[in-house]
Amino acid sequence: MSAGLDLQWTGDGPLIDLMAKGPEDVLTQTANAQKAVFAVTASLWMRSGLDRPEIAMGHSLGEYMALAVSGALSVPECYRLVEKRARAMQDAMAPGSGSMAAVLGMPAADVAALIEPLADVWIANINTKDQVVIAGRASAVEGASRVLKEGGARRVVPLNVSVASHCPLMEPARKALREYLHEVDVRGPDVRVVFNASAREESEPEKIKDLLALQLVSPVQWERSVKYAAGLGIDHFVEIGPKSVLAPMIRRIVPGAKVEVVTS
Repeated sequence: MSAGLDLQWTGDGPLIDLMAKGPEDVLTQTANAQKAVFAVTASLWMRSGLDRPEIAMGHSLGEYMALAVSGALSVPECYRLVEKRARAMQDAMAPGSGSMAAVLGMPAADVAALIEPLADVWIANINTKDQVVIAGRASAVEGASRVLKEGGARRVVPLNVSVASHCPLMEPARKALREYLHEVDVRGPDVRVVFNASAREESEPEKIKDLLALQLVSPVQWERSVKYAAGLGIDHFVEIGPKSVLAPMIRRIVPGAKVEVVTS
C-alpha cells in the first residue's frame, strides 16, 4: 500500500495502525483523515490495472490524486503535499469553530440568495443542480441551515468534518500551502486535468500551483467540471476512492454516461 510513502500519523506509529485500530476521533482529525483517504485512493489506483485516462479530475482532496494520475506529481510527492495541506487546514481554525452542511433540493443560485445577507457562511461545493454544500463558522452554518430549510430546501444535513473547507476562513491555509508549493516541482501533466476552482483544464505548472491553493478558499465547481468533460466527448467515468460519493452525482449531471466505481 505504501508506494514509497512515509505513512505516519501525527502521533506515534504507522498511519495504517491508526486506520485499522483507531481511535476514530483521532483518525477523523483533518491532519490524519486526508492522508488516510489519499493513501487508500492511491493504493486502489495502483492496483486497479486501469490505463491512464483521457482526463483526470478529483473532488477537493481528490484533485491531488488526479495530479498523481496525470504525471504532474508522483504519488509520494502528492502525499507530502496532502500532508502539508491537511496540517495547514487544521491549523487555520480552532477545533469545532467551523462546520459544513449539505443543502439538498435547492439550486445554487437560490442558496446563494438566501445566505448572501448572512455573515460568515458561504457556498463551498456545487455538486449537482440541486446539491450544494455550505461552509463557515459553526454558529453561522447552523443559522443558515434554518434559513435554507425555511426557504424551501428539502433537507440540510450537517457534515462530519472538523474544518470549514473551500471558503474564506481557509485563507491562512491558502497562504501556507502556496508558500510550500514554491518548493514543489510540479511538472506539465501528461493527462489533461480539470481543476475544482475553475472547472477548466490547466497545464502550466505555476498556474496549477495557484489553482491548488485557490481551491482552499473557492467553491468546488464539480457540476461544471463534469459538464466540461462531457462537453469534450467524455462519456465513461471511473470513480476511485474508499467509498463511492461522486458516481451518483455524475449520473445525475450526465444521464446516460457509463459510470464505474473502484472502492476498497
